[in-house]
Amino acid sequence: MKTFGKILLTLLILGGLGYGGWFAYQRYFADAPKEGTVYVQSVAAITGVGPAGRRNRYAGVVEAKNVIELDPDAELTVKECFVSSGDKVKKDDPLFCYDVDSMQINYDQLLLDIQGLENGIKTGREKVENLKKQLQRAKQNKKYDIEMDIQTEELEIRKKEYELTGKRKQAEDMKHALENSVVFSPVDGTVRSVRTPDGENMDYDGSSDKAYITIVARNDYCVKGTVSEQTIHTLQEGMEVRILSRVNSSKWNGYIYKINTEKAKQSNSRYYYGGDGEQASKYEFFVELDSNEGLLMGQHVYIEIGGDDGEDSDQLWLPIYYVVEDEGDPFVYAADEQGRIETRKVVLGERDEDAGTVVILEGLSYLDSIAFPDESVQVGMTVSETSYVPENDDGSRDDSGFPGEMNTGDEAARPQLFNGIMPAPATEDDDKEEPVTGGPRG
Repeated sequence: MKTFGKILLTLLILGGLGYGGWFAYQRYFADAPKEGTVYVQSVAAITGVGPAGRRNRYAGVVEAKNVIELDPDAELTVKECFVSSGDKVKKDDPLFCYDVDSMQINYDQLLLDIQGLENGIKTGREKVENLKKQLQRAKQNKKYDIEMDIQTEELEIRKKEYELTGKRKQAEDMKHALENSVVFSPVDGTVRSVRTPDGENMDYDGSSDKAYITIVARNDYCVKGTVSEQTIHTLQEGMEVRILSRVNSSKWNGYIYKINTEKAKQSNSRYYYGGDGEQASKYEFFVELDSNEGLLMGQHVYIEIGGDDGEDSDQLWLPIYYVVEDEGDPFVYAADEQGRIETRKVVLGERDEDAGTVVILEGLSYLDSIAFPDESVQVGMTVSETSYVPENDDGSRDDSGFPGEMNTGDEAARPQLFNGIMPAPATEDDDKEEPVTGGPRG
């Protein structure tokens, strides 16, 4: 009995020590900071909307969707050009004409050359027939010379036939040019540029066209926007957008008809991925307009995601790969008020398997910041928030931007967070405003 009491007492002591150790660990060590830094990104930036779900805006510029380039025939000489840069033209309006006088002389000479070749071929064939008759009557010692004469004459005939083919093609083209010595506009539109005889372009919108005449089809404008690689996943072809004037309340509706993911351009913003100093890439996307009334070529505008049919849904759609669902309740790695990583439980709603997103019903807001859940992330690690200043098309910085290019709320000054990105040190030039060029603002 004494032995049983001793065993029981020992177990109680060990249990008390174990509980005390566990309590001490939870109290003093479980929440202790972990070494390393986790780079987090705001939920607003990840989802491509502004703070509190406001629509995101991107910088855009009005461009021509359908551009017609016309070059004269390299074999002909332009006599006169009837249009200048900025002129309005209609379909079948004359643009320029060729020098018909010199062309007619060349055409007449071609006809003489063709006639001479045809006569030469006819004479050569007759000569070959006579030589063949002589060959049949010739003595053996003469046949070799006659055969050589036949081969020589047949070779000359083939040369003239080849030359005749080229002359006839030239004459056919020149006849067509004579009958169409005036080149007409194929569309209604505006002449954007005309190349002068010295090779320089006389344009009205700062373009650098290399064609002889460039025409922008009327009522065929589009809006080109740029999006960073961090938010390009939020855009889709067919997505409705609004075009907003930068200076007044004018707006236009449209939709994204093309996203150019094949050709990226390097941003001048200072991003550093893992300290390697690599610049972030930006991609162009294009908007088809329902109407372009009141817009000017080269005009700078804002592109706002979402149509003009009311406010966007207040549901928070988050990419599913940010949510950890391996065991138990789903959670995300979020930044707490002390600037450290915590596991935050979230309540999931509807899923979109095609888009790879899920609705967050509870646990997150657009102002929260979360990390990508890779193996290196641990609870208690320090979070790093980095800022991003977007750019206009000409490379100047657009300080009005949130996460894509612009934000209109009070949170515009809030640093945007991009996982795995470190900013370069700021310079005095960062505070200087750079002018935006390239066209009128409206």
